This record gives sequence, structure tokens and C-alpha cells, in this order.
Amino acid sequence: MLWMMRCLALAHFAWGLLLVVIGACFGIGMLRVLPHLSSGTVRANLPGVLLMAAVYALPAGLLGFWMIVLGRWAWSLRPCLRLALLITHGVLLLPGTLAVVVGVYALRAAERSTAHGGGLLSPLAAVPLVFGVPVLILAVSSIVAALTLASSARRVPEGVRQLGSDKHDG
Repeated sequence: MLWMMRCLALAHFAWGLLLVVIGACFGIGMLRVLPHLSSGTVRANLPGVLLMAAVYALPAGLLGFWMIVLGRWAWSLRPCLRLALLITHGVLLLPGTLAVVVGVYALRAAERSTAHGGGLLSPLAAVPLVFGVPVLILAVSSIVAALTLASSARRVPEGVRQLGSDKHDG
């Protein structure tokens, strides 16, 4: 049980770090565009660039930060971990599933396009699968771990006393 939670914590740390790095790359990339904008001055273009940086970078960065927090909670087995895992990965189950479905349909369309002489961009059909499959694996394994954590928390091994269940002897 403990090894499963440690592996889950490490997976959350890895995903969180990856998402924070992706968010930082999006944000830095948007800010690097600022001097190259052709219309207006830097001060006039700054609000639009900051808005675009926030739109692209903040969701990935915040989700990465939350994954790191979940990893920390999974490592230390916090009491609120089960609910947090179920809510977070219940929500992430939908985009992961949709990305896998879109990826399968894109691969089918790429196969048909290649069969008719086209298909120059067919390798890009696998991009939704590259993102969707790992999200789906993490979501399903986290939900299973949360449900397993709930069932194992109810059982108390023999020989282990619960706090407050016995009185101090004289």
C-alpha cells in the first residue's frame, strides 16, 4: 500500500514539474515576442502580451503546482488526500479521454489521407495521444489509489491500537 502511494506521489511530482516547466516556457515565449511586435510601442503592446502569456502559461503552471501539492500529500498520506485525488482526477478523466478519442480519430483520418496520396502532416495525428494517454493513466491510477486508500483506511490491523481507545493503567 505504501509503495503504491510513493509511486503515485513521484508520478504527481514528475507531472507537476513538467507542467510548471511547460507553463514557464509558454510565458517566457510570449514575453520574448514583445520586442518584435510591429504596431505600437512596447508599453502599448504590454497588456496584450501579458494577457496572452497568462492565458497560455497560467493554466499549465497552476495545474503543475497543484500536482506537486497532491504529490506532497500523497507522500505524507494527508487525511484530505482521498477527496483531493477523486475530485482532481475525476475532472482530468474527461480531457484525457477526449484527447485519446480525438487521437484515435486523427490517426484514422491520417491513414485515409496517406492512402489517397496525401498525409504530409500525418505524424501530427499522434500528438493528442501523446498528451491524452499519460493523463488518462495518471487519472485512472490515482482514482484506483484513492479508492484503495479509502478501503484500507477503514481496516485496522490486529495488534495496532487506535488513539484514545484505551485508558492509561494506574
